[in-house]
This record gives sequence, structure tokens and C-alpha cells, in this order.
Amino acid sequence: MTSDRFAVIAATGAPADTPAARSTEADEPVRPGDPVCEVREFLFEAWQDLLGCANLTEHSDFFARGGDSLLITRLARRVGKRFGVVVTMHDMSRRNLGDQIVLVRTRLSRGPAHRARPVVTTRSIRTFVARQWAELLGCRVPFDHSDFFALGGDSLLGTRLVRRLEKEFGVDVPVRDILGATTLAGQVLLLGGLLAESPRPAHTPRSRAA
Repeated sequence: MTSDRFAVIAATGAPADTPAARSTEADEPVRPGDPVCEVREFLFEAWQDLLGCANLTEHSDFFARGGDSLLITRLARRVGKRFGVVVTMHDMSRRNLGDQIVLVRTRLSRGPAHRARPVVTTRSIRTFVARQWAELLGCRVPFDHSDFFALGGDSLLGTRLVRRLEKEFGVDVPVRDILGATTLAGQVLLLGGLLAESPRPAHTPRSRAA
């Protein structure tokens, strides 16, 4: 029985007689090259690389093993780049290793509709960000050199701006980075860089009156 238990742990990353182990036993056999096997191996290796730890199981918790928001963002980007699927930092940050494996497998099974699409243009980004400044700050449409704080912005308005950007473009935007890029041109450049690095879909901003 002991050898059987270790065999299950080696194959699934979870102790025998646990839901993760039983679900694997109930599935079709996992063969090298299969998506199930590929996703599991990739995430185990990514966790080990990012967290610098070993002895992981599918029940391991990312944050309990030393992870933080920066590392979970890097993990989400690696998953998107490797598998071409849409996965957000919010999805990944609420899951243990086994849950992340299921998450990625689910995204893969949903097909092309959930795959990444091309990023929007710099002009589209600027148009959207400028309109958000005008609405949040109660000012005219700003110029590239306009300063967010000089126009009345603060950390609360910066947070609201970030939420709008994340909703519109489907990318995780650190509040501290937006507050650090105080000009309109700086924020457009920052957002363009995040979109270029991100596998998540970027939708063209909705057309609204200026």
C-alpha cells in the first residue's frame, strides 16, 4: 500500500485518497504530449522556478509558498504565452496549484473564442485614457504632457482609473505604476507595454462622444 501511495503522489502531485488523486485515477490515462499532462508539468515547473521551492503538490498554496502579486502576475503571463489562453491574475491568485491546472485545462477546452487577440493601437489607448481623465478629473481632454495630479488627481481617482483600464483592456494594471506615470503620454506608454506583454484579449475601446 505504501508503494501505491507514493506512486499516486508522483503521478498527480497529491496524496492518495484525496479528491485530486481520485479525479486523476478516474480520468483517461495521461500520456506524454496530452494537454492534461502538459499543463500539469508546465505549472509545476513554473511554480518551482518563480517560488524557488520544491516538494509541491496540487494542494500547495501559491502565497503560502512565498508568492506575491508580482509573481502571480508573472505566472499568469507565462501561462498565456505558453498556451495562448485568457487567464487573469485574479483567476490565478485565488487558486492552489491543482485549481490552476484545472483552470488552464478549462480555458484550453473552450477553444479559439478564449484565445488571445491582437492588442489595440497606441492611438486607441490614448483616446480611451484621455476620455477617462476628462471624466474623472472634470477637465478638458488632456494633452500628452498633461499631469494627472496637477489636474486634481489623487490615489483614489488613480485607483478608479485603473479599474476602468482593466475592464476595458483586460490587462492587470498596477496602481503604483499608473500613479508613477503621471502624464497622459506616460500612462499610454505604460498601458501599451502591459498589453504587448499580456496574453489576455485587448478590446478596441467603445466609441463615445468626447
